[in-house]
Amino acid sequence: MANRSLILGISYGHGDSSAAIIKDGELVAAAEEERFRRIKHYGLYPVAAIEFCLKAARAEAADVDIVAIPRQRTANLLSKLNLVLWHPQWITQRKRTNPGTALDSPLDVLLKRLGMKNAKIERVEHHMAHLYSARYLSRDKQVALASIDGMGDFVSAALGVADLADIKILERVKFPDSAGYFYTALTQFLGFPHYGDEYKVMGLSSFGKPKYVSQMATLLRDAYPFGFELNREVFPILQNPIEFWMEDGKPKTKPFYQTNLLTQILGVPPRKPSEPLLDIHLDLAKSVQVRFEEVASRFLNYLHELTKLNTVALAGGCAHNSVWVGKILQQTPFTEVHVAPAAHDAGISVGAAMAVARRVVTTSAPNWALLGPVPAAKKIAGDKIKGFTEMNFFDEATKLSWLADELASQKIVGVCRDRMEFGPRALGNRSILADPREAEMKDRLNGLVKHRETFRPFAASVQFERQNDWFKEAFFCPYMEAVFEVHEAARHKIAGVVHADNSCRIQSVIRETQPFYWDLLEAFRKRTGVPMLINTSFNDQEPIVCTAEDAIRCYGNTGIDHLVIGDRVFSKISHQMAETA
Repeated sequence: MANRSLILGISYGHGDSSAAIIKDGELVAAAEEERFRRIKHYGLYPVAAIEFCLKAARAEAADVDIVAIPRQRTANLLSKLNLVLWHPQWITQRKRTNPGTALDSPLDVLLKRLGMKNAKIERVEHHMAHLYSARYLSRDKQVALASIDGMGDFVSAALGVADLADIKILERVKFPDSAGYFYTALTQFLGFPHYGDEYKVMGLSSFGKPKYVSQMATLLRDAYPFGFELNREVFPILQNPIEFWMEDGKPKTKPFYQTNLLTQILGVPPRKPSEPLLDIHLDLAKSVQVRFEEVASRFLNYLHELTKLNTVALAGGCAHNSVWVGKILQQTPFTEVHVAPAAHDAGISVGAAMAVARRVVTTSAPNWALLGPVPAAKKIAGDKIKGFTEMNFFDEATKLSWLADELASQKIVGVCRDRMEFGPRALGNRSILADPREAEMKDRLNGLVKHRETFRPFAASVQFERQNDWFKEAFFCPYMEAVFEVHEAARHKIAGVVHADNSCRIQSVIRETQPFYWDLLEAFRKRTGVPMLINTSFNDQEPIVCTAEDAIRCYGNTGIDHLVIGDRVFSKISHQMAETA
């Protein structure tokens, strides 16, 4: 295995399909298929992402030695056989699909069609791939690892430990018990039916009070000596398997709770998406979040007992619960926390490739999340930018100074430059930026740009060396993965990013890995005294923009004032500017 030089990891068949490539022990590229297809959470084969990865590695398909797949049918086989023994209806259960939207060919046929005639397929257990995707975020020789999600290879959560390039799974929580299922089911109950809507409940929870935590504890119970158990009556998954299918590449899931019983326990019927959000819904959201935090932190406390290590690295879709992540240092003995930038199922393409590499893996990018394509700014056709003014600057410093002035005067700037982010967070390369000082900016962004629910909060990108002047007990968050309380004295100064509970999700920016972005924050700080900007993903009810054309289209259809594509700057507003030497 050690002599293998080109490893392609691919994730597919659920939400957020992706591809990643490792060349000679270096992670060269990774990308989610949704960015190329323009279909959110696209779940079929990541053909476009594969093509990008090969191009980034300067390789042909025939050069691929191993294709790593984060799915292992033989994993946890005894548990699967036991399920079938007690519930024989599972023998005939198949993943529901609609005609024409299933995977159009077996994997080996696809690989041959793409030209990977020499590649060997190696399979990695789902949660092992998750753990590997987070392992190299810490340089420590030994790291405690945890993965929590819905379900993968019959497991919903795993605890592990890494020693250099080797990972050992210590404990697993197996089907049907799942903290991810719990959060998803209550997300559906609260009237958010789409795949991936859990983050909306997390944001909504800040408006409520934890009045229903005891009821939530009957839905997701503590298991001993570790883990958690679903209420099998409320969530009758064993008798009625969850229906999951693809519709034009989009993952779909039917509600999987027993409506009458859950209504009886919570004292309110399921909310329809068209119905208004009432106080009881806010309180239920808060109670869901609090119960999840209790269970997840208890899980990590057990991991610390097993390993006695100070550093924990997290993956799995639940690791994107940034409200919980920001509290881990207070709720557990760990002193250092890392979260995979693509902790959800997109990240297991990276993890699977790392697992079969059998060596310590480095990355070609200074930031582990910036592994996607660069926009072709110089090749933009003239008709694409018709009606926009292109600004000309003497040098980079002049450009940054002008952008900072415009941001300080309440203009909104879209940025599409350098390598696209891998993972759900925009980190300054595919971002919409704005002044965080006024609360009204939240309404402008939600209404004129993002066209989304008014309760949704905005994150802040902040210079790492100054973040603790503004946020309590904040740790290094390069991938915007944690929420912290804003210092009371600072709240009125950055009202645009302060959420209902006086919190804010942050991205720690360092000049070493993102010089352009850090310098822009510095220019803004010198004008305003505030070392941060509102940072929200560059999109409008669609995947984050990938290409220059995507950015121009989104720019033209929204209330964004200025657009940065590569080294070029466009404006919808007529400006006169004197170039200075």
